[in-house]
Amino acid sequence: MSLISQTPPPPATTDAGQPSAAPKKAARLGWLDALRGLAALIIVVAHFTQFVLPEQFPKVTAHVDLGTFGVFLFFLVSGYIIPASLERRGSVRGFWVSRLFRIYPLCLAVVLAGVIVWKSGYFAPGLPPVNGFTMQHPAVAALGNVTMLHDFTGVHGTIFVMWTLSYEMVFYLLVASLFVLGLHRRSTEISAGLGVVAVTAVGAFPLITLFQTFPEQKRVLVAVTAVMALGLLAVMSRRRPVAILGALMLGGLAVVLLMGHTRMPGWFGMTILSTMFAGTAIYRAEQRQINRIYVGVGLAVGLAAVLYVGSNFGENGQKYPTVQWVWVTTLLAVWGTFAVGMALRNRRMPRPLTWLGGISYSVYLIHPVLLSVLLKVIGPAPVTSLDTGKRVALGFVFCAVVLALSHLTHRWIEKPFQKLGHRVTKLVDRPRDAS
Repeated sequence: MSLISQTPPPPATTDAGQPSAAPKKAARLGWLDALRGLAALIIVVAHFTQFVLPEQFPKVTAHVDLGTFGVFLFFLVSGYIIPASLERRGSVRGFWVSRLFRIYPLCLAVVLAGVIVWKSGYFAPGLPPVNGFTMQHPAVAALGNVTMLHDFTGVHGTIFVMWTLSYEMVFYLLVASLFVLGLHRRSTEISAGLGVVAVTAVGAFPLITLFQTFPEQKRVLVAVTAVMALGLLAVMSRRRPVAILGALMLGGLAVVLLMGHTRMPGWFGMTILSTMFAGTAIYRAEQRQINRIYVGVGLAVGLAAVLYVGSNFGENGQKYPTVQWVWVTTLLAVWGTFAVGMALRNRRMPRPLTWLGGISYSVYLIHPVLLSVLLKVIGPAPVTSLDTGKRVALGFVFCAVVLALSHLTHRWIEKPFQKLGHRVTKLVDRPRDAS
């Protein structure tokens, strides 16, 4: 994933005729790598504790929900760096090519590994390596996962942690659309607005409204895939009117799915996108693209809304009888951690943390499959029958194995395909008259 640490260079004309920053090689930001690595490792610990130390899990998450902390820290970091990556390139085509080679190769490899484990039967029934829908309807599941909008089409991610990739994809669609439409610097207003909408319309977001039967689900999936494909082709056009049409298609698709066709509460999706655009607003304030005081006020409004709605409302908008303070402490911990990272951004980060950040995507995708196998190794007896100390020691071994395998997949899958993506990006971004 490309990160930048410098103010964007002077504007240049993009493929859609939109002024933006010319491509410029940028150094990785060590502090962001450190945050991503921390988020990934915390998610691994959270899932290990949930399945292997279930009696300790409520104690561990009593004040801070580790899983929520990890994914929201990921979302905040993504919000900071993804739009910067697009604008640094100044090319919508280059952005989507880089996303393709960044996300899909490893995802495909891990899914194939999960299917192999499923076929072998060597996994714990309580935590299958891939979801049952994928094995029952492989073609439909494949189409849903290729779009990365699986969580909005009833397909679900083949690996259970892949639900976050659907929200990442919605963010990509919105970011690319706003860039083409020239609205990409409205991050503060969008972040605050999403938070306010989540509060004011908390009970108005239905779950999965576009289909009730499997045939209807397939029709919706085909329609979503078609709109996304046509929108992507149009948004990458060199003709400005066509690119604008594509941006409207992609942006409209993202909004419709986010607000009315998701398996999670609509307000929850709003909090995710509000957090991601908050990260974008912070980047713009740091680069002095927008007024810092204005950003601060907007972020305060958005964060207050996110804290309120998440601590007071559950699925379908029902109000909790008491305030869920763990949501508040978790989100404040996310923001506090991000703030500490920013405060240290001009210092060299410890090499182990930047290394962990580099392999964080592998860590995130691989650990569920390995955890499923581990539970099978432990045996059919309840895990609580094992000594707590032994299970804690097993946790260290498990994390070591995850990190070692992730290092290998990063080296042999992620990095080669990222390099290939850079070469392909240069090809698609060549001027028409280039020889």
